[in-house]
Amino acid sequence: MFMQRNVAYLLLIVMLGLIALGLVMLTSTNAMHAPDNMNDVYSNLRKQCVWLICGGIVCVFLSRCDYQKLLRFAPWLLGLACLLLVLCLVPHLGLKINGSARWLGKRGSWSYQPSEFAKLALILFLSWWMGKYQRRSGEFLKGFLWPLLALTPMMALMIKQEDFGTTAIMLAIVVSMMFTAGTRLLYLIPVPIVGFAGLLLITFLKPERMARWIAFLHPHAGNAVVDPKAWQQLQALIALGSGGLTGLGLGNSRQKMYWLPEVNTDFVFPIIGEELGMWVTLTVVLAFLTLVLCSGWITLHAPDPSGVLLGTGITVMIALQALMNLAVVTSLMPCKGIPLPFISYGGSNLLTCLAAIGLLFNLHRQGIYQGQPPPVLASASYSVRM
Repeated sequence: MFMQRNVAYLLLIVMLGLIALGLVMLTSTNAMHAPDNMNDVYSNLRKQCVWLICGGIVCVFLSRCDYQKLLRFAPWLLGLACLLLVLCLVPHLGLKINGSARWLGKRGSWSYQPSEFAKLALILFLSWWMGKYQRRSGEFLKGFLWPLLALTPMMALMIKQEDFGTTAIMLAIVVSMMFTAGTRLLYLIPVPIVGFAGLLLITFLKPERMARWIAFLHPHAGNAVVDPKAWQQLQALIALGSGGLTGLGLGNSRQKMYWLPEVNTDFVFPIIGEELGMWVTLTVVLAFLTLVLCSGWITLHAPDPSGVLLGTGITVMIALQALMNLAVVTSLMPCKGIPLPFISYGGSNLLTCLAAIGLLFNLHRQGIYQGQPPPVLASASYSVRM
């Protein structure tokens, strides 16, 4: 009974705590620009706060609006996501950074990454489709082939943008949601095998991606000073080790002084460890674990199959994104640009994560808990693998 009444409050507290830590670390990491331009010290913080306000409004709206009404627009949202991904490839509309055209906007100004919206659109579409045809989820066409073909253009656009990390997360979301919906394992098992094998093949064919694998497998084989692929992860390990148990103190990081790249985005976690110590980093890991468990608890008590699938997709999205970021900064997997949810600087990801939490609050508000009568459904034969 305690969890039933307080799981949403616990989820809210954990989310706000992670966001607050992210804002503190953003202020700390931006302080290194003070000698160059005092106006830039808080520029990223102001942008992040604007995105936070926008995300908060979206979170509140989605928590109050019936998610079943939102699912009716899922095919249109999927089409909008594909359109935005196409616009990223259009010259003068798309913004190319480090050789990848993944953003809309202008360099040095406001920009948006449509792949973040695409993840949420994918979850909404699969929740709508698999919920609508739930009784036919074991069929090859309705339960496997048609939804997979509908998602193929978006996956192809993600590969065209060379965003292989997000593509892998989306593939894992698809497999998890289809498994939960009841798709036959005979159809489902080859998908992750073929998908991840294809992603590996593409990365091996590109010299820059291949260099990341070599740096990951043999980090000390070359000169780390001139090898940026090995340099970044080695500096991240130095930052984590330098902090010890209690850290060097907030703002006292040495690695953020141009030694470790991307300290306010993908590699913010090592700076947390260096400045605040191991106990805070373990608290962050515990916070993400708590967030995922709360999300899973809400999913288990969703009122219908579409709600269960929606909660499953959101849980997998947040869990995998956090897990991949922590694995990269601790050298457990090759270097890949995956932000840490709620903490890393970046409005696109923050907006998507807040929208996902809003949907979880919506599921909790309509959830079926002990002592409550079940909702009247159109058919009594609905079931999912939970």
